[in-house]
Amino acid sequence: MLVRIRDTSRVVSLCGLVCVPALMAATAVYQVTTVAGSDSVGDGGVALIAQLAQPEGLAIDTSGNIYVADAANHRVRKVTAAGTISTVAGNGHPGFAGDNGPAQASQLNQPYGLVLDPQGNLFVADYGNQRVRRIGTDGNITTIAGTGQSGSGGDGGQATAASFMGPRNLAMDAAGDLFVSEFDGHRVRRITPDGLIGTVAGTGIAGFSGDGGPATAAQLAYPAGLAVDGGGSLYIVDTFNVSIRKVRAGIISTVCNQQRFGMPYVKLLSISADTAGNLYIPEAGNSFVWRMNPAGVLARVAGTPGGGAYTGDGQPATQTALNVPADVALDSAGNLYISETRRVRIVIAATGIMNTVAGDGTFGFSGDGGQELDAVLNTPTGVAVWDGSIYIADQNNNRVRQVSAAGTITTVAGNGQASYAGDGLVATSGALNGPTSLVFDAGGNLYIADTRNNRVRRVDTTGVMTTFAGDGTISGFGGEGQPATLTPLYAPQGLVAGAAGDIYISDTGHDRVIRVDTTGNMHTVAGTGTPGSVGAGGTSSLPQLNGPTGLALDGAGNLYIADTLNHRVLMLAPDATISTIAGTSASGYSGDGGPAIAAALSYPGGVTVDANLDIYITDSGNNVVRLITPDGTIATIAGTGQAAYIGDSGAGLTIALSDPCGLAVVRTGTVLVADSGNNRVRSLTQEQTQITPPQLIAVTLANAASLQPGPLAPGEIFSIFGAGIGPAAASTNSYDASGHLPTTLGNVQVLFNTTPAPLFYVQAGQINAQVPYEMAGQPSAQLEVMYQSALVASTQVALADTSPALFTLNYGTGNAVVVNQDGTLNSDQNPAARGSFVVLYATGSGQSNPGGVTGQAAGAPYPVPNLPVSLTMAGISANVLWAGGAPGFVGLLQINAQVPSGFVPTGDLPLVLTVGPYQSVGGVTIAVK
Repeated sequence: MLVRIRDTSRVVSLCGLVCVPALMAATAVYQVTTVAGSDSVGDGGVALIAQLAQPEGLAIDTSGNIYVADAANHRVRKVTAAGTISTVAGNGHPGFAGDNGPAQASQLNQPYGLVLDPQGNLFVADYGNQRVRRIGTDGNITTIAGTGQSGSGGDGGQATAASFMGPRNLAMDAAGDLFVSEFDGHRVRRITPDGLIGTVAGTGIAGFSGDGGPATAAQLAYPAGLAVDGGGSLYIVDTFNVSIRKVRAGIISTVCNQQRFGMPYVKLLSISADTAGNLYIPEAGNSFVWRMNPAGVLARVAGTPGGGAYTGDGQPATQTALNVPADVALDSAGNLYISETRRVRIVIAATGIMNTVAGDGTFGFSGDGGQELDAVLNTPTGVAVWDGSIYIADQNNNRVRQVSAAGTITTVAGNGQASYAGDGLVATSGALNGPTSLVFDAGGNLYIADTRNNRVRRVDTTGVMTTFAGDGTISGFGGEGQPATLTPLYAPQGLVAGAAGDIYISDTGHDRVIRVDTTGNMHTVAGTGTPGSVGAGGTSSLPQLNGPTGLALDGAGNLYIADTLNHRVLMLAPDATISTIAGTSASGYSGDGGPAIAAALSYPGGVTVDANLDIYITDSGNNVVRLITPDGTIATIAGTGQAAYIGDSGAGLTIALSDPCGLAVVRTGTVLVADSGNNRVRSLTQEQTQITPPQLIAVTLANAASLQPGPLAPGEIFSIFGAGIGPAAASTNSYDASGHLPTTLGNVQVLFNTTPAPLFYVQAGQINAQVPYEMAGQPSAQLEVMYQSALVASTQVALADTSPALFTLNYGTGNAVVVNQDGTLNSDQNPAARGSFVVLYATGSGQSNPGGVTGQAAGAPYPVPNLPVSLTMAGISANVLWAGGAPGFVGLLQINAQVPSGFVPTGDLPLVLTVGPYQSVGGVTIAVK
């Protein structure tokens, strides 16, 4: 069954084939400098007052050093026997980098399991990078298993050429065999000392079966913790089956299940074994740790009924509460170490007393009273400047913080608790809930968008806080001219102060902008209260808005509105004329060097304007800051387009931003940006210099759907990222007279060996192209980028038969691009019904039948992949009705499938596409009802 969708162009835009952000040289060059925020988590100090984000795997060496996988902080930490903590791997930002160099300078992505070998080498399950890595005794890090591609391929070969699906936990036996649990692949793999890999348990299909038979024929469901006892038996925590499985001489059995614990809500994730054959099992559902002796008898060794909160140290472990224990480990003296929420604890073998060895129970806030560059912020979203100080809406710390002219940071509003309290009291004793935006009026009073409290708060010049607008409810819109304190607000996210003392508020959830006059009464100035995009470009002051956020005013009284979910910026003039000044109302990235009204934006969040009438926009979905000059021309001035952390200072187009939000003008040519995903506030300062393109440009490659690196497949749509690899102004493709994509576009060519690749899109920082089908069967190729007849980049690329990836709505993760049976785009608001038919889109399916023709749009007879195609939702096979070339598109695979019915759960279900032995990356979902 071949299903055509009604709006294919919408899917192409969402797929990112021509709209992923690219670098661009700007005539005005900006320098980025961090002015507040750091990655400080206590390294070099006492472990008891350090911060741990998500301690998971533990390992103890013979000297008593404790190694902790700090998963959400993307680090591996070390606590010495003297109690000092440091980072041994990872820089605190997710990513993959640093192989064959110092581990401290590397990047990890959600490290979970740890194990040490007898020589002191530390092995890390780098879950988010689909790799296992080793930190040698020399401090260098290398990958010893996994290509970074999601899948369960490679058995029988070298582990470095194998693929994984969520390597989570590790164990090692006396022979040096390393066992790896594939949480999302429902298997346990073994890596031999000579580097070969194979499966020792699990079929790769989630389920429960096989006891009494070969472990490789048994079904597991999301295996996690692993342990090897003194006799060489392997124990597996079969998480979704709430069981402990044992593999002995290749035969699998169950040694413990939920019924054995005799309590509800049992959740098992990890396990450890001592030399006497006892198993130690942390149970997260009830916050206990259990010991099971060789006879199978369970005894609670840590945690107390009613646990889940920290109750202190120095008491017997069985009388001390634990807070969701995650992993356990034993040292040579039999002391038991437990990782729990933001702490690591120890149970002394000789006394049974529990103490904390690392973590103060917090994460994401520190530094008050010290220097701003040592402080820790947690999702800063708004910034304001007043009297030489910088003010920051530190959203997830539920505070407003001030950086003085001397560089000292303090809290000026909020006590850190996510609540509503404190009106009439000093602001620091009151409670905020997710503040997002700040503004000062002419008298120095501070206004705070207290977003999750559905209010705007005011801190006067004496430091007292009151509610300025919002009654705490979200139902209804209030009456025009009524007091603002009696007006329902819904997640307000933008503020600006007028010259006459009026305060403008983005009532984001109500899709409108209101004004509070100097008497405290409310008036609607834009938005009908119904989400939409009708009305801009006329003289009505009430066009439809959709999730407005950032606001700004210029000296002439023009109000600028970031109409975020409409992907545009509007201007409301004093005469009530409203117009679009940037954005096409479709999410994308394009237009630099041309008129802003023809440029594509993606979820613009912040907007501000300086005295020269330069307008700055945080193009949040594209992870860049863009500038509109008074002549209406738009340019990117900061950000690489990738949500990442690269450094704290440098040329604006070389420093990555991550979900930039609020903006504030310091002076003409200098603005502040809340770099929320990097937990920093940055300064952008204009410099009158030009960027000189390098002679030889380093490039990175990624699948256009997943935006992940890895081998490329014949026919795959992929992206090349670099600086200066094409023209400043973007060029997009059009078919030639023969119906093929061009292989030269914007004076750019991409060659695989000597074969030219069809081009979709070229610009200074990004090229989207198709891998020629002529590459089928080749293990690698030399990729060259030619610009203006000159070689500007050259790199060796690995090739594979397939490299499937599903297109998503959010750059590689989250909701897939899925067209529901009724023609709507799948989302949490438009879930697919169980048993209904859906259409999905992917790339990287490899050679087809009939054979794929490079650069040619799919037409009848529509090609189908040579290798079999399957699809799972929440691990349950979906009926694939048809999979083949998307009509009229190059390199795009269309999958028509049926959502499983019966026992398939509802909600956001993990979605995995398999073509032959290769599987798509994790983190992709479909909404099902």
